[in-house]
Amino acid sequence: MLKLNLSIIFYLLRRILLVSACMMLISCATYSQYAHSLRDGLLHGDPDTSLAIAEKKDPEHKEIISSLEKGMLRRMTDDYSGSNKIFEIAKQEIEKLYGISVTENIASLTINDTFRGYEGDRFEQLLLHAFMAMNYIQLERLDDARVEMLQANIKMMEWGDEPDEDAFLRYLEGIIYENLNEEDNALISYRKALIVYKEKGGQHYPRIPDILKKDLLRLLSVNGLNSEFDKTKKELSMVTYKPAEINNQFGELVVILNNGLAPIKSEAALPIFSTEVQQNLRIAFPVYRGVKGVLDKPVIEVAQQQFTMEKVEDIDALARYSLEQKMPGIMARATARAVVKYNTQQSQQDGSFAGLLLTVTNLATERADTRSWTTLPQEIQLQRIRLPVGEHQVEIQMKNSAGKVVDVMSESVIIKSERSSFVIKHWNAPRIGLPILQVVPQTEERK
Repeated sequence: MLKLNLSIIFYLLRRILLVSACMMLISCATYSQYAHSLRDGLLHGDPDTSLAIAEKKDPEHKEIISSLEKGMLRRMTDDYSGSNKIFEIAKQEIEKLYGISVTENIASLTINDTFRGYEGDRFEQLLLHAFMAMNYIQLERLDDARVEMLQANIKMMEWGDEPDEDAFLRYLEGIIYENLNEEDNALISYRKALIVYKEKGGQHYPRIPDILKKDLLRLLSVNGLNSEFDKTKKELSMVTYKPAEINNQFGELVVILNNGLAPIKSEAALPIFSTEVQQNLRIAFPVYRGVKGVLDKPVIEVAQQQFTMEKVEDIDALARYSLEQKMPGIMARATARAVVKYNTQQSQQDGSFAGLLLTVTNLATERADTRSWTTLPQEIQLQRIRLPVGEHQVEIQMKNSAGKVVDVMSESVIIKSERSSFVIKHWNAPRIGLPILQVVPQTEERK
């Protein structure tokens, strides 16, 4: 009787442990699940709700990924100083992670990759500097924006003999230098941006934007580099291009649009055969599911003219490419981890509670690292427009695939003589309270 009761008790305890395993799996939610909830507000045109979720999750700013999300959401709510304050925390923590601890490496090899400190992909680290620079531009602190570009340049140099250059960052750097009257430095930045676009355009970077071609040629002409000017015109198929004459009655409008949202990583799992233990072992790894989303198209209307924008950064493509490059290392760690877990389970195959608990724990902790900076835009678009000096009303009209206007962002801008004025916006979805149905008739009247 006692033996039977013990069997029943053992059975019940096994069931409890299995139920506990299921609960552990639920509680070990991947970052992608949190990211979806974080972005709900953005997809409904309500960044304040998303910011409240992010601030509540990590009020003490302990996590780099959390600081990146909060910094971007503060930008979207026009808190540029607050955005840079939290971005600066993320930047300092990333610097600390350059010396990864032995403890973190052991944990990633025995539990899962989420125990590794998150320093962000390289393109994310560079975009951190770019968005801090954009914050400073909107705060009219160009000297501080220049410092961010210099820090990004140092970081790229630290990455080796063939540093990971970012074309958009180089282009933005050149625009900042121009507005600080550092034309020689601006020319160097435009040349570097052109090289990256030429080498990687059509892969994980856009093809060379026409606006960059014109900016490079314009500065070559201004600096009297006639031989390079003629050669570059032919190389870029811009033989008919003529730079505008300097006229102090004109200035420039620079519009930057952060359009859409970057892809979210999901978790996938599959059995993989290990020659070391001669068994199929389950491993989990991150993936980007689905294809790149189709974005609404922006059209700028100013001074009774309309202008399209050009793609200067494809963050969706950069994210997918970065994961592809890291996948061999991810799979190697996952396989090694599965072998360690399998061997520890085999050492406890005596039917003991410890053995069962170990099996349950291994099952529950095999999760993929799905962390990524999910409030980044899908792509960045840019346009530069020469306008007469004075006040102008700028509209960015977002048009869907049918050509219908679904949202309008407006801003009044003062154009100064031979200077740049900036309009930098984010667009994820129509803003709350916008009478969308009234926008289409207004557009038709303009036609």
